[in-house]
Amino acid sequence: MDPAAPAESPTKLWFRPSLTELACLFTAPFLVLIYGWLLDDAYVYFRYVDNLLIHNSGLVWNRGEYVEGFSSPAWMMLLVVTRSLKWNYMFIVRLVGVLSYLVFWWLACLSNRWLSGPKTETSLNLPLVYLSFTYGVLCYFTSGLESPLVLIAAAAFAASIARPRSIVMQGLVGLSPLIRHELALPLILLFAYQTYRTRRPPLVGVATAVLTLGGYLVFRIWYYADFFPNTFYLKDTTWVFQGLLYVFDTALPYQTVPFLIAAGIAFAAMRKRGAESLYSGERALMLICAGSVAAYVVKIGGDPRHFRYLAFPYCLAVLATGGLAERLVTDWKRQRVYGLALTFALGLFAMSNFPRQLNVHPIFGEFTDIPDRGVMHINDAESHRHRAKSPFSPGLTEWGAELSWGAAIHRRKENRGSTKPIQVSPWCNNGYWAAGQPSIIAYGLTDAFLARTEMVEDRPAHKKGLFDLAHNIAGLRNRQGFGLGAFAKTAGRKRTPAWIAQNQPVLAEIEKRVYNDHHFVTNLGLALTRVGKIDPGPQPVD
Repeated sequence: MDPAAPAESPTKLWFRPSLTELACLFTAPFLVLIYGWLLDDAYVYFRYVDNLLIHNSGLVWNRGEYVEGFSSPAWMMLLVVTRSLKWNYMFIVRLVGVLSYLVFWWLACLSNRWLSGPKTETSLNLPLVYLSFTYGVLCYFTSGLESPLVLIAAAAFAASIARPRSIVMQGLVGLSPLIRHELALPLILLFAYQTYRTRRPPLVGVATAVLTLGGYLVFRIWYYADFFPNTFYLKDTTWVFQGLLYVFDTALPYQTVPFLIAAGIAFAAMRKRGAESLYSGERALMLICAGSVAAYVVKIGGDPRHFRYLAFPYCLAVLATGGLAERLVTDWKRQRVYGLALTFALGLFAMSNFPRQLNVHPIFGEFTDIPDRGVMHINDAESHRHRAKSPFSPGLTEWGAELSWGAAIHRRKENRGSTKPIQVSPWCNNGYWAAGQPSIIAYGLTDAFLARTEMVEDRPAHKKGLFDLAHNIAGLRNRQGFGLGAFAKTAGRKRTPAWIAQNQPVLAEIEKRVYNDHHFVTNLGLALTRVGKIDPGPQPVD
């Protein structure tokens, strides 16, 4: 906490937007739609939701196989609610994307005002302008994954740090661990700070976190017999060098470091001349909270998709600069004219930047076939957008129509009583199209055995070495079905893959979780029992 900061003024959740904030409000939602896309992983959520609502199989990827193959319980719940209205997934993703930006905008406006100080009249809101025209931020208000909720969480953290007594902000940040499990790290730091700042624990925030996360954890143990989602085990690795490259790839194209350095210089200059109400402690905590998530992302090697895993720390770090421009121009003559010119220039600058993976700005992607080249094991969203024959096409026609409620009902009728062999594919969308048919994602997102296998990564969370094992499991399931003891039945037979014979104890322990009978006490014991990694045998040297 800044020792020179005044006592916290009343927390007003409504305000009169400035011209620059209105410009963001009316422009950014259109860019969100222009940048709209679907990541292949979104089809995991879609199949889980349709299995629950349409195919009556439960919250599973394959009927009778209880594996939590999704990373965000909050996003899953939101999709269940919206899909129950019989809406098309394409419509859901874009509607939620636009609405999420509106919430993000509101929170970013609040945090900027609260960091500006009580005597500041002008709201330039440079952090909002910068984020509202940055491609990496805007394209993740869609994607079909939990990314819009992550962006809202970043703005909620900024607002909650600026006003720790706000009950609304406490409640919002208390939901964050349900959005992504790693957001529990900054939440712990935030609650510790708020307890120190207000001399009492943030009861609303703590209660929200305990009730929501605790309630879901009870469900997870009862239903999946585990403490963590399957994706946690798949991505629980250490690849620091790649993680640092991921941070570099995120910060470089948007000139993030110069932006933060300029803000730091402005802060130091105002502090040197004795300016009051700079909220040094609050800004420092925002950067620390952002750093805690960034450190986790670095540890696991980042993500194969540009910007995605750094959306939270990126936005929170930028929002930590809120109010500095307002304080800087307070003494300027004609501050309104200069302020508008500054924000206009920053908006154009932010909008002009795009990732190194692309040769052309993605805003022209609808009319141009933009090459998307991987850089340091990282690709951009563009390969999942604006391809007429692609299963990721964002239109509400062609492939988009296949994501409607009616199309899902039609697939259920077509595949009723189907005896097709188990499908094995690295693409999640193939599993969604094969509704009612058993399916294995070869990368291990929804398979508990593949996720717990020690395997060399080709790029973050992508292990092509699992493909052969996936086909082995499919062959076993085609013969033995889905159930306990399937691996044991084939262990002594000829032509049984060596890795199955050599990992029987571990396979048996995983089977108990996957095919549990939903007895809570028994499942709690299973969740508390440590399970080792599956050894697949010799692996090729990269």
